[in-house]
Amino acid sequence: MDGPAATDNNDQNHAATAAVVRDFPAGGPAELRAESTQLESLIHQTAAIEANTPLELAQQLFRQRAVEFMAVVKAGRVVGLCARGQLGFIMSSRFGFALYSQQPIETVMVARPLIIELGTPVRDMLDRALARRGDEFHEDVVLVGPERRLIGLIRVEALAHLQTRLVAEQLEELRRQHERLRRQNLQLFEANHAARQSQGRYLGLFESHTLGVALLDPRGGIHEHNQRLAELLNGGAAPLAIASLAAWVTEKERAAFLSLLEAHARGTAAPATHEFTLDVPGRGARLFRCSTGWIRETSQICACLDDVTEQRAFERSVLRQEKQTLLDTLVGGIAHELNNKLTPVQGFAELLNLEFGGRAALYVEPISKSVAEAARIIRQLLELSKPAARETVPVDLRAVVEEALVMLKFQLRESGCELRTVLPPGPALVRGDAGQLKQVVINLVINALHAMEQSAVRVLALEVRCADGRAELAVIDTGCGIAAADLGRIFDPFFTTKGPERGTGLGLSICYSLIRQHGGDIGVESEPGTGTRFTVGLPAEAPGQPALFALPASPRPAAMDQVPSGRRVLVVEDEVVLRRLMQEMLAARFGCVVDLAAGGAEALALIERESYALIVSDIRMPGMNGTEFYLRLRDLRPELARRFVFVTGHPGDKHLEDEIASWSVPVIAKPFSLPRLAEVCGPYLHTAPLRALA
Repeated sequence: MDGPAATDNNDQNHAATAAVVRDFPAGGPAELRAESTQLESLIHQTAAIEANTPLELAQQLFRQRAVEFMAVVKAGRVVGLCARGQLGFIMSSRFGFALYSQQPIETVMVARPLIIELGTPVRDMLDRALARRGDEFHEDVVLVGPERRLIGLIRVEALAHLQTRLVAEQLEELRRQHERLRRQNLQLFEANHAARQSQGRYLGLFESHTLGVALLDPRGGIHEHNQRLAELLNGGAAPLAIASLAAWVTEKERAAFLSLLEAHARGTAAPATHEFTLDVPGRGARLFRCSTGWIRETSQICACLDDVTEQRAFERSVLRQEKQTLLDTLVGGIAHELNNKLTPVQGFAELLNLEFGGRAALYVEPISKSVAEAARIIRQLLELSKPAARETVPVDLRAVVEEALVMLKFQLRESGCELRTVLPPGPALVRGDAGQLKQVVINLVINALHAMEQSAVRVLALEVRCADGRAELAVIDTGCGIAAADLGRIFDPFFTTKGPERGTGLGLSICYSLIRQHGGDIGVESEPGTGTRFTVGLPAEAPGQPALFALPASPRPAAMDQVPSGRRVLVVEDEVVLRRLMQEMLAARFGCVVDLAAGGAEALALIERESYALIVSDIRMPGMNGTEFYLRLRDLRPELARRFVFVTGHPGDKHLEDEIASWSVPVIAKPFSLPRLAEVCGPYLHTAPLRALA
């Protein structure tokens, strides 16, 4: 680029100056400023001159800028450094101006400029800058970024000050290091003293620790152990009968245990806690919590063991209780809703039969049968989720077996076993609680299915027989059998041969307890690899009418006041369909007037205006429920409270059932039939001729 002549006017000179001088942003591009923070404070200028600028114009630029050095750039990149003194020397010679005024500045650049790239360590830059000799020592240092883009020029005086500051900082750092070393020496002396004391405490803690502690090699070999570990694994005898802890771990989990030890040895495993099953002589499979960590100083693995078999069984028991509580709540609510839906199906089918008769009966009968079957299933769910308190009533063992097999239909189908049942032609009556006896059968059948999982031949047989005043139930399988050493312990609480993941050891102990409460006994015969036979014996009941799964009979109504004329009935029910059903049933059977209320509050408003021969109310309703309504009615109109009947799909907990029974209020369980409704309500309304439906 050619510059203007030195004799041009001032305006031309200023325009030319602006064209050849470039001011770069301080600190360079934004992404580089963070890296040059320390050097940025040393930069005193960021101007550069184009390489093709004539010497005459360059001399003017130096005078305007009042600087000694300027960077020379070509296409935005730094190519060198020019000095004011050198330029003045050339231009002031005898023929210098005439010879060199139009020469480009790049022809007179400093011979060996110090160009430092951004990212160069500060100390390296200082060493290179301050090591220069002669006039070069006073030259500015050029700081460039990527692609040799100019960041700025740094004076040597600033670098000297920086060097002085760094030396001072180094001296201060040496002083601090000296102080740290002095403190470390003191701490080392104190640590050695504490180590001697710690060694004594370690020996005491190691032996008196409540956990079993062992120092292992990466293959599980026991180098050292405390007395507690000997008690857990060897009955207190020391040394241990087996010198490798891995050998105590069951074969199924041994590979995982060894992998954990090897990971510790490689340094890829952090201290962790796992649970492994160990075969303990005389005690069988026991679940141990094992905490492991690598000791770098001794290249050993420290393992702390604790027998948690009973603890895990207890936790599972608590979890089952929580699940059982949730199941009770869910099943109770589902039972209530399903019974509410089944009741109108049953009731309106009977009303259709009354209305049309004839062929209608062909359709009503299967509907009624299906409703009865559905209600029976609901009762089974309620019985399984939360059996009622034990009631000693006559129970047919044949029915108990059939009910249990219905509940286990899915498991039996999935197991693929052949089912054989041998039942006597007549009732096999015992006195007991049907739900608890069914629980025993279910537990025994599930145990049998588990035992046959790996068997080639899977046959499950259930036999019931009566003889000599005794009823017997036998559950026979072709499973893996029970070892002779375990036969005497299978009814012990928490004893199981299935492992912690499959059993808690409580099933058979619960069966044993329930059968003993019924005055019976339970025995077992087994041969490993062939199968097992459990036999339950119970005192036989004299022949009579069994009361299997029967609901308590509704109490007879108490003595009533004189029934008001008109035989008006109030039905309190939150379900619209059920209100309509009971209205139609009562009107059809007794020819009475039926008023309807959707809840307790609405019913209380009605009884202020009317007197009723009978009040029929649901128990579970939103807002004021049936029991709250009854208690309010008993306070306000005690004579009406004596003409009260409850209907319910599921009353709730046992406490509520007992409370309702103490009031002597009849209860009709949903779904109910027209004869059942008439049976309970008839004494209050006096039987009237059946009328045709409108």
